[in-house]
Amino acid sequence: MILYGESFSPWTKKARWALEICGHTYTYREYTPTLSEPGLRFKLRQWRGLVSVPVLFADTQIVRGSWDIARFASDRSLTATLGDFGANEAWNVLSEAALAEGRTRVVRGVLANDAALAESLPSFVPDPLRPWLRFVARDAVRRLDRKYANLVRPGSLRIALEKTRDALAAVPGDYLLGDFSYTDISMAVLLEVVAPRAKADPPLGAAMQACWIDERLAAEFADLVAWRDRLAASPATTFSQFHDDAA
Repeated sequence: MILYGESFSPWTKKARWALEICGHTYTYREYTPTLSEPGLRFKLRQWRGLVSVPVLFADTQIVRGSWDIARFASDRSLTATLGDFGANEAWNVLSEAALAEGRTRVVRGVLANDAALAESLPSFVPDPLRPWLRFVARDAVRRLDRKYANLVRPGSLRIALEKTRDALAAVPGDYLLGDFSYTDISMAVLLEVVAPRAKADPPLGAAMQACWIDERLAAEFADLVAWRDRLAASPATTFSQFHDDAA
């Protein structure tokens, strides 16, 4: 299995977490917008239309998007499954809407921050040139904002966090559906646009990291941050990007 993704992306984190919980070994390859697009299009045999990651290549199959990758991983797991996907689906819808709002907040935060724009340039760009090439980054980030702006439903993140809190209060442990499932992954990953914990490689610069943090929500939902951290710390529910030495 080969997974293409953006390591900072919550959707890529969902896919990686699902694959690893289900015991699958995979090769991870980082996707760089624009630069990586021609190669991915060639592999997909898709010459037109939008392409996005995560994408999983598994033998002769191509699986697109974190939801379908999770279902694929669970269906073919020999070690653990991710629960009933009928029950997972409504939570995934909540998660997708919340992450869409979070992504737009992050993207617009980057647009308003010259240091973050400079950090968002590819790693091969020399540091002295980064301030001069911010216009390149600004154009790419604006295109990203336009690409996904239609998916934003204001208030979706708060609604999803409140529903997660209410559901956890109604169960005896830390698993929203009783046993660990894709629902827990979907909702825990929401905290990556509030108080991010998972490691990215290449690592984000300090200004970029700051764009992912929502201090107000992190304080208000500190109980959910602690819940996510318990899942991250438990050997039964963690995944590689939560490890201190994660790539």
